[in-house]
Amino acid sequence: MHVASLFIMLFAVWVLLSGETGSVFLMVSGALCSLLVAFLAVRKGVVDAEGHPVQILGTALVYWPWLAWQIVLANIDVTWRVWHPRLPIAPRMLKLPYRTRNDLTTVIYANSITLTPGTVTVSIEKKHMLVHALTEKSARALLDGEMERRVCRMERLS
Repeated sequence: MHVASLFIMLFAVWVLLSGETGSVFLMVSGALCSLLVAFLAVRKGVVDAEGHPVQILGTALVYWPWLAWQIVLANIDVTWRVWHPRLPIAPRMLKLPYRTRNDLTTVIYANSITLTPGTVTVSIEKKHMLVHALTEKSARALLDGEMERRVCRMERLS
């Protein structure tokens, strides 16, 4: 399953970058090159569930738009605070406990925190993450756990 999805992704990137869809020869050449790269990746042992996580694709397609909306909302909030005359910020570090069970979803969670303006994941420990939050509101949003619940849904389906 992972090899097939790797081949499809490689071929899709080849088509997008080359822009050649009219020539049968070029399409077959692109498919053969993608197949060769996928074969070599298998032989080198670099194709695994963590490196190409197709099992979470369905839930990730639901998670990404939600995350994009959270990034937009956080951008608006941070922009307002930067342009506000009194700069209403209250930076703080917090230990954020997490319940993810595997490395992939833990990294997705930590990166989602960092992608959202106003929060940065500083370090990841066994049971908690150290997070810098620009405001009390962003710290409360993380402690509320909505982002973690959505990431954990991906984990349950993997």
